[in-house]
Amino acid sequence: MNKLVFPILIIFFLFGCKETSQTDVIINQEYGEIPMQLIDSLRLISGANQEFKIDNSKSNTIVGDKGTILIIPENSITHPNGNRLNGEITIQLKENFSIQDFITSNLQTIHNDQILESKGMIYFSAKDEHSNELKIADNASIRIQIPQEDLNNDPDIFLGVRDKGGLINWKQKEEPAKSLIPYPIKFLTKNQFLTECSSHYGITTDTIKNKYYNYYGNITDFENTILATKEFADRYYSTCWEEVVNIYIENLDKNLWEIDEMVVDYFIKDSTDRVNYHLNNIPPGPNGGPRTQAQKDAHESILKRAKEHGQWTIQLYKMFASQKLTKIDTTKLIDTTKLESLNSAMISYDAIKFGWVNVDFFYEDPKAIPVKLIAKTNQKSPLINLIFNGRKVILSGTEHSANEYWFTKNEDGYNKLPKGEKATIIAIGLSETDLQFGEKEILIGENEIEDIKMTSISGNELKIKLEKYGS
Repeated sequence: MNKLVFPILIIFFLFGCKETSQTDVIINQEYGEIPMQLIDSLRLISGANQEFKIDNSKSNTIVGDKGTILIIPENSITHPNGNRLNGEITIQLKENFSIQDFITSNLQTIHNDQILESKGMIYFSAKDEHSNELKIADNASIRIQIPQEDLNNDPDIFLGVRDKGGLINWKQKEEPAKSLIPYPIKFLTKNQFLTECSSHYGITTDTIKNKYYNYYGNITDFENTILATKEFADRYYSTCWEEVVNIYIENLDKNLWEIDEMVVDYFIKDSTDRVNYHLNNIPPGPNGGPRTQAQKDAHESILKRAKEHGQWTIQLYKMFASQKLTKIDTTKLIDTTKLESLNSAMISYDAIKFGWVNVDFFYEDPKAIPVKLIAKTNQKSPLINLIFNGRKVILSGTEHSANEYWFTKNEDGYNKLPKGEKATIIAIGLSETDLQFGEKEILIGENEIEDIKMTSISGNELKIKLEKYGS
């Protein structure tokens, strides 16, 4: 009896897949070279691609289930030959933010011969009403905004392509988008949660009702300026000082990064002045006598906090300035009715082609040394991965001989792994009737060869096994 508990479904081949008549294997930009039965099971575990119907003659904003935003200018999608497109378009979006997602989409975190740590991967595509593949128009781009927990680690954008074996390589490194997307400023600046910062950046014409304000004026006068961007809002809610707000207002004709550098200079001077004030104004002791130890400790604490806060603001705005963000791109308009909140950090990219897009930083570990690591399975495993426990790092095994898979390379390519770190090898395959699964936790570098026993598993059981990699 077939133990695959998932029903056999008629599934359309997405993204230009090509079937081979002899091996029941497809080459597919979405999944790579995996048997179709296995792809069917992975799709049912990971969920269907999200689909959005849009009118190409209008600007469109699409928000994915996991927070990815696509901002699509009007008439920015065409037929492959460049001809103008009329009628309804279907945008397909797949968001991959967890190790479980990476496994079920046959993804790895590799840039040529370097290991990456991912902060999120997406795949997006477009089809017309007859399911024909479409392209992004020449001289046009679609803004992609991928949610991030933070923007530390200096993440980069990579575009992915699958090699002849179907494994993904994040081959092309791209610059994040530098231009800014305007939001309706009243929507953007209305406080969504309790904060010491005033709504609408403290810009007001009612100075009686709003006694604590930063600038006298009408907030709507700043529509379609850098103040009407999420990037400036992030700055404001970090340090909502009157002096800082006014630096930006007085320099709206400049690039955002240029004003950021001016704010760095302001905070350097402000920090120096504050520290010098506390150094030169030491409170006297009681009744003109010597200071008590409690007074000395309190003064040292105040001085320390002044130094630390000064360094924090300086480094924060140096980081902002390093992003080199420029000015408003008025060709891209966001539909705020599609947005539930603006609380998450975003990294942006202007895509000129459909396909895979990834946010990563380069994985670096001082314990990484040349390591040979091979997995041997008792059955063929078209999908086999090495997962770094606790990190969003995943490597695909390359078959060198029957049921023998290498995770590193001898000379060319990546061959360094963090020796002594815990990792997990997962193998997934098919027999004639069953799904097969094997899993083994290892210490990297302890053994050169790891034996992985694969056994029959139902589709539902496989789903449960992979759910622990869902965070």
